[in-house]
Amino acid sequence: MVGDISSDLGAAIQAGLGFGASANINPDRSAPSMFESVYGSPLDIAHLGIANPIAAIWSRAMMLEDIVEFDAAGRVTAAIDRTTARVVGVMPGNDKIEVIADAILSALD
Repeated sequence: MVGDISSDLGAAIQAGLGFGASANINPDRSAPSMFESVYGSPLDIAHLGIANPIAAIWSRAMMLEDIVEFDAAGRVTAAIDRTTARVVGVMPGNDKIEVIADAILSALD
């Protein structure tokens, strides 16, 4: 519970919940680890196309690291970095989900 609260606070400090990725790691590998955005499923705004997909995409990069796909994880995080450096998806409500996702896909090398 403390970790959940801490990750939400950290996400708020770094620009909003749209950037907060989360991982529940199972170190002994007896069961799968879980990766998600800290905001969960934004069902209340899903139909509006305004949810920021960066946290969801970032959590997938964390999953790739966990399964030892370091090159793929690095490519995804680099694409996020290149996208946010262009100020796409940085300001809440500025860009639609499709614009942000397309920018990240275009930034993949």
